[in-house]
Amino acid sequence: MADADTTGLVEDLFRRESAHLVAALTRLLGPSNLSLAEDVVQDALLRAMDAWRFGAPRDPKAWILQAAKNRAIDIIRRDRRLARLPELESEWTLPGAVASALSPAEDAANQLAMMFSICDEALSPETHITLILRLLCGLSPAEIARAFLMDTATIDRRLHRGRARLQGLGHLHDVSDPRDVCARQPSVLHALYLLFSEGYHGSDAENPLHPVMCSDAIRLAELLLASPATDHASAHALGALFCFNAARLSTRLDDAGILVPLAAQDRAQWDRALTERGVMHLAGASAGHRLTRWHLEAGIACEHTIAPSVQETNWARIVALYDELLAETPGPIVAMNRALAVAELRGLDEGRRALQAVASDEKLSGYHFFWASLADIERRAGRPTEARALYERAMALSRSPAERGAYQRKIALLED
Repeated sequence: MADADTTGLVEDLFRRESAHLVAALTRLLGPSNLSLAEDVVQDALLRAMDAWRFGAPRDPKAWILQAAKNRAIDIIRRDRRLARLPELESEWTLPGAVASALSPAEDAANQLAMMFSICDEALSPETHITLILRLLCGLSPAEIARAFLMDTATIDRRLHRGRARLQGLGHLHDVSDPRDVCARQPSVLHALYLLFSEGYHGSDAENPLHPVMCSDAIRLAELLLASPATDHASAHALGALFCFNAARLSTRLDDAGILVPLAAQDRAQWDRALTERGVMHLAGASAGHRLTRWHLEAGIACEHTIAPSVQETNWARIVALYDELLAETPGPIVAMNRALAVAELRGLDEGRRALQAVASDEKLSGYHFFWASLADIERRAGRPTEARALYERAMALSRSPAERGAYQRKIALLED
């Protein structure tokens, strides 16, 4: 195997496995040794790149896991202060304890402990999501910076603040403790929502979709649902929302990299398995005693995803859900999306009035989707001149070639 191929294999495997290993070693050695845990995993990567120069082993994952185990054992032997658990103190039990901590059977507990520790109330939501991307998804600071359109120094500062807080903890949080779970569950769910949103329509102008982030958000949400301590109705609702939206992900960009509006997407290409998972999670969400924003957003996404066409969508149900969502989490974006549903249910004039009612909101004045929504209504109402001006305004505010290309196409259709 060529060097470039080997490097690509190691880096891909490292991205997928580093989060598991760092969480396991941090739980084993204590969060004060987070940096050491990352160094152990990085060392395993470097050893793999050196050892695999002339070809990868038959089971690369097992190789890296064994390299991380060996390195961790060596470090604990050299520094007995790291033997914070009784089973790490004895030479006889040390190898078995390290192997057990890094075993697949402990993986879920390790990652849940890390997730709930990351979402500390003393840290900002932005720091939560940055730490999740780094420690639970394996993204590098440079990759996180590109995703958020920030410089790497800013991401490094967030990581530094987050690591300092984690390293000050005596231990990772125990997700079997109901107090920890209840206090932190909202922060955990919000962080996963931000992670999925960044993947679904992120900040990166050149690459607005990051399917890997969406997959990681689904994986972590379902990790919550696999544990009795964190298997809450709100987590099911969030999992449903992710699955319904991810089911449509492959049709959101065309072959030219242009965003495709919902009405023009090929519904036959939507992922049926993800839709079915979403329905399953939505059923699980109904066991709760309170409707959260995740329940309402998942319900809206469900109606869009299960409808055979735009015309056959249950717009009355969607408007009703938006009414509840506005009461739960009022905001101009929710009001804008409700107005679009109103246009489908009650006609373009009603939709236009609902959009114009929120036009003065500062958050919408620079939001290109708002002006594009108005443009769509004017186009459908047979007012091409007004529609063109609004599409041009949306295009001037858009962030990416994918968005600008979509508006250019709509302007071109006005000329036909």
